[in-house]
This record gives sequence, structure tokens and C-alpha cells, in this order.
Amino acid sequence: MGAGFHGGFGPTKGFQSNAKPKLKMNLQLFASSGPISMSGNVTEKSISDHREFFFGKSVHEIEKYLNSRGYQTEIRPSKNPNSKATVITVLNHTHERNITQVLVSPGSKRHGDVPYVKISTDNGKYKVINSRPEDYKTDGKEKAKLFFRRYW
Repeated sequence: MGAGFHGGFGPTKGFQSNAKPKLKMNLQLFASSGPISMSGNVTEKSISDHREFFFGKSVHEIEKYLNSRGYQTEIRPSKNPNSKATVITVLNHTHERNITQVLVSPGSKRHGDVPYVKISTDNGKYKVINSRPEDYKTDGKEKAKLFFRRYW
């Protein structure tokens, strides 16, 4: 270990202490992360791939995310008097912005004490559930495609 050794990876072949990086960070890649594309479109695959995105987010955080994707929204309580859920209604639904509403539930007697987010789109309904399948109560007549938390 010579005098130039400082515990890092330099000096090595090609090392330049004041060199500028050759690759620029693609900030657009990070900005577009999540289940909804920058144009506002969501698919079953994008929800499945990014299901953890919704966990731990408040109604207002989800609404802010929708707004960043071009959605104009309005928050209202559920029409069901026994529900603790809150609904984000989309006011500018189009073919490209295919979400019609998002329901955020902290859990219920009907489905158990399990928080979930239900996303209604032109193509169907998708429920992202923050639990294991065995903790979620269902009558087996779900109209939504269910995505449970992945445990590793």
C-alpha cells in the first residue's frame, strides 16, 4: 500500500480525481416512477409492479401524485354511511387519463382491519391491499382485481 492509497477505489486505472461524470443522471426516469405514467395512464401491470407505492400514503399524498400526472381531482367522503373510506374523484377523465376514481380505506368491518386503495379505471377496478391474503375478508364476489402486499 503506497503513499497514494486512501482506502477507496482510486487511484486505479482510469481514475481521475477531478473528472466530471461521463453519464448524466436521468431525472425523468425518477420522476416517472410509480404506477401512473407521466401522461396519466395506468395499467393492471403498472399497478401490480408498483403496488407498494400506495402503502402508508394519505389521501392528500395520493391526490397530489394524481395531480402531478395531469388529473384534476376532488376529495369527498364515501357515500356509504358506514364507511371510513375517502374517495378521490377525477374531474377530467379521458382515454389517456383512464382513472375515474380512487378510494382510500383505512380498513372496515366488511374487509377486516386492513387498509387498501381501490383504483377504478376504464379497463377495470384494482384493489391494492396492505396485508396478506389470509388477513383480508372477502365474500369471494370481488369485482376488483386484488393485489396484496408482497412479503419477502
